[in-house]
Amino acid sequence: MNETEHNTLVNNGEFHLDGCQYTIMYMSRIHSLAEFLFAKILSLRGKIYSDYEASEIMEAFAVKTICDWEWYIERMIYECLKSDTTKLAEQLDLNLPKTISTDECAAYLNGLGYIDLKNASNLKSISKKILVDSNNPFVKMDNEAKSHIDDFYIFRNYVAHRSNKSKQSLQKVYKKYNQNKFIEVGEFLMNKIQSDKKPIRFQEFGSAFWMVSFNIMEFLYPKTFKWIAQEEKVYNEKCHLRLHYLMSLSPNKPK
Repeated sequence: MNETEHNTLVNNGEFHLDGCQYTIMYMSRIHSLAEFLFAKILSLRGKIYSDYEASEIMEAFAVKTICDWEWYIERMIYECLKSDTTKLAEQLDLNLPKTISTDECAAYLNGLGYIDLKNASNLKSISKKILVDSNNPFVKMDNEAKSHIDDFYIFRNYVAHRSNKSKQSLQKVYKKYNQNKFIEVGEFLMNKIQSDKKPIRFQEFGSAFWMVSFNIMEFLYPKTFKWIAQEEKVYNEKCHLRLHYLMSLSPNKPK
């Protein structure tokens, strides 16, 4: 990366904003998770890890995937709300200051149960109630990605609870993917999407979380998004190298 490209990024007026850094941090977590699973778990499946052990690890990361997602989304809702409370004020029928602090966002939304996310569809519905359109990156969430994240919540719920209700919901989701025989979530996520193709189910669902975060960056931080994408028509290796540089450069200060 040359000096001009570097300076264009760090001086774009967005890069050091908390929300932009949260997005970079979250995308870094997704990338790190994928590298761990594929380079250290699945590549050693049948050598060091049995199929059962690999499945168990996959299920543990299904839970972590949702935890990381909710950590990120909660903070991004605060970032979007704190600069314009107009919609929340209408929803609550209160006279609120137009701008509030992050702590005040947390107090309002947690106290009123708005951060109790059930899935991506629920997030989209909540965001319409509390965020003005110009500050709402969730309303244009890709429908396919939203559907995959909703299904992934079903996977997480079964792994976490193993209840009859969660199993019934899981079986309904399986049918969408032509999985008629009941298998454990970890095994399902390790299955290939198509028998003659390399990608596995976990990649299909993991990419949905990544896509939503990348779309959030495009909506809220267009200069940083443009720096990654530049003139490429589709996300490719050149974009990925720029993303790697951006992640390595990130100060990762927000908590």
